[in-house]
Amino acid sequence: MILTSIRRRRIATAPHNWAFTMVFVFCATSAHAAHAQQPRVVTLDSVLTAAANQYPLLDAARARVAAARGARRTAGALPNPVFTYWIESAAFPFQSARPELQLETQTYATLPLEFLYQRRSALRSADANTDAAAADYSRARQAVALDAARAFYGVAQAQVAVDAASDVRDRLGELVTYNAARVKEGKTAEADLIRSQVELDRAEATLTLAGMELIHARARMSPFLGGDVGASDTIRVTVDDLPAAVAGAAATPVLSLDVLLTTARVTRPDLAAARARVVAAEADANYQRALTIRAVGATFGSKRTAGVTSMIAGLTLPLPLFDRNRGAVQQTTALQRAAEAELALADARVAADVRAALTTARALSAQITRLQPTMLARAEESSRIALAAYHEGALSLLQVLDATRSLAEARQTWYRLLFAERESRLALRAAIGDPTLGADTTPASGRRRDDARSSTPSSMGAPRPTGDRP
Repeated sequence: MILTSIRRRRIATAPHNWAFTMVFVFCATSAHAAHAQQPRVVTLDSVLTAAANQYPLLDAARARVAAARGARRTAGALPNPVFTYWIESAAFPFQSARPELQLETQTYATLPLEFLYQRRSALRSADANTDAAAADYSRARQAVALDAARAFYGVAQAQVAVDAASDVRDRLGELVTYNAARVKEGKTAEADLIRSQVELDRAEATLTLAGMELIHARARMSPFLGGDVGASDTIRVTVDDLPAAVAGAAATPVLSLDVLLTTARVTRPDLAAARARVVAAEADANYQRALTIRAVGATFGSKRTAGVTSMIAGLTLPLPLFDRNRGAVQQTTALQRAAEAELALADARVAADVRAALTTARALSAQITRLQPTMLARAEESSRIALAAYHEGALSLLQVLDATRSLAEARQTWYRLLFAERESRLALRAAIGDPTLGADTTPASGRRRDDARSSTPSSMGAPRPTGDRP
C-alpha cells in the first residue's frame, strides 16, 4: 500500500516537475543566448594592448631573443680541461709482471687554449646577434601594432558601411510606404512605386553584402584580441575622439622631414638590426680566421717511475701547413659584404618610408581640417530638402534617390578619410621607429621568466567628426 501510494504520488506530480524543468531550461537557455549575443565592445587602445601582450608572432620574436641569449652564453663558456691517467710497462691481464720492466704512471691535465684568441670574436658575434634579435622583436611589436590598428579601422569602416546601408534601406522603406499610399489615392504614378521598390531591393542586397564584409573584417581583427576566435561575430568597435595611440603622434606631422629622418636613423629597429648583423658578420669572419690554428693546448702533470716522481709539461701546437678554413673565411667575408649592402638598403628604405608617411599624414590631416565642418552636414541637409521637395511635388523620385545615395556615400567617404588619417599617424610613428608603439604592457611579474628577460628596453590628434559615428 505504501509503495502504491508513493508511485501514485510520483505519477501525479510528474507533469508539474516536467513543466517546471522545461520552464527552467527555457529561461536558462534564453539567458545564455541573450548573454552570448551581447556585443563585445573594443577600442583601438584595447586592441593594441591585447595584441602587444599575447599575439603569437611576438611570442615567437621573444623566443628568438631568448635563443640568441642562449647562443651568447654558449659562446662565452670556457673550455673544460682534459684529465689523463697513463700507465706504461704494465703486464696484460692474467699475465705476471716482467721484472726487467719498471712500471710507469703518468697523471696530467691538458687545458685547451683556443679561447684566448677565438672567444673574443665569438662573443662579439653573439652579442651582435642578440642585439639584432632584440631589434627584430621591437620592429615586430611595431608592425603588429600597425596591423592591429588597420584591422580595427577595417572593422570600423565596415560598421559604417552597414550603418549607412541600413539607413538607406530605412529611408527607402519609408519612401515605398509613402508612394504606395499615394498610388492608392491616385496621386502618384505607379512607376515611382515600382522604381522605389527596386531601389529598396538593391538596398537590402547592399546591406547583406556590407554585413558579410563586416563579418570578414571582424575575423581579421579577432586574432589580435586573442581568446575564442569563433566569438568574433559579437565584436563591435567604438572609435574614440582621440585614442591614446593616435594622441601620441598628434604633433608628429608638424615636425620637419630632417628631424624625422634623424630620429628614424637612431630609433628605427630594422636599421639597428641591420647594423648589428654587419657587426656579427665581421666578427664571424674574424672568428673563422682564428680557426686556422686549432687544438692548441697546455699540458701539466706528473710522472712516477721506480718510485721517483717527476714533472710533465708541454704545449700542443698544430702546424698550419694546409689552410682547412679558407672556404669558411671566404664565405663569412662574402656574408659581411652582403650584410653591408642590406644595411645600405635598409637606410634607403627608412628614408623613403619617412617621406611617404609624412606626406600622407600631412595631406590627410589637411583634408580632414577642410572637410570636417561641412561635408556631412551638407549631405544630410541635401537629403532632407530633397525628400521635403518630393513630398511637395517639386522634385522627381530620381533626385530623391540620388540625394539618399549621396548621403550614404558621403558618410562612408568621410569615415574612410578619417580612419585613413588616423592610420597615417600610426604609420608615421612606425616609420620613425617610435619605441612606444606596440609596447608590451604586461607586468614583468605576470610573464614567464624567459619572456621577462627577453623584453627589450626602449631606446628611444585627429579632429572630432560630425554626424553618425561607429
